Amino acid sequence: MENNDLRSKPRILVADDTRDTADVYCFLLSAAGYRVARAYDGLTALALAKVTKPDIAILNHQMPGLTGLAVLQELRETSAGVKVIITSGMDDFAALAERALREGAEVCVRQPWPADRLLKMVSAVLEQPRSFRKP
Repeated sequence: MENNDLRSKPRILVADDTRDTADVYCFLLSAAGYRVARAYDGLTALALAKVTKPDIAILNHQMPGLTGLAVLQELRETSAGVKVIITSGMDDFAALAERALREGAEVCVRQPWPADRLLKMVSAVLEQPRSFRKP
């Protein structure tokens, strides 16, 4: 693969404090041809987003440092156009999903979710027009 081909591949930031989850997501996304950056906490996710300028950020809500929603809010201020998928296994998922969508996430997904759904979700989100909205 030439460098031009690699640069044209979508960039995805995966942030989840459950390392196994983050690692599996990164493996699957890399195998599907995406360029992937990984973080295990919210502060690192935000720092990586500034450097890697992802097309999509997959953010677990319950992370140390900054929650997924806090990272989402910061991305809306600093990284116009990045699409965000929030993931969570919280009991009060409906309230989180409503807030995440209101604050600009493209979708909120309950964990655990099947690995094949990850690739379908990323593909669907990439096909959506960028919303440059701010909360």
